[in-house]
Amino acid sequence: MNTTNNIVPAQVVALKKQRVILKTETNEVITVDVPQGRKHDKFFMLTMADLLRSGLWIPVNRTLHQLMRYDWFDTSFKNYAF
Repeated sequence: MNTTNNIVPAQVVALKKQRVILKTETNEVITVDVPQGRKHDKFFMLTMADLLRSGLWIPVNRTLHQLMRYDWFDTSFKNYAF
């Protein structure tokens, strides 16, 4: 299977209970369940709401229906050096 095209940019277009709805550049709708470790993380949904308002594009695995984990998402604020 070619995994190169599975990672696509997408925008958050809606937030449902325990789900994030995203749309790709080709208007494909991808529904992502909130990751198990983030279900009780109040900052996760606040971050998703900020992404919804801002329209920023984020990486999503279209086959696995998962948000990609990168430092911008997983690194706590305390770990950044200014």
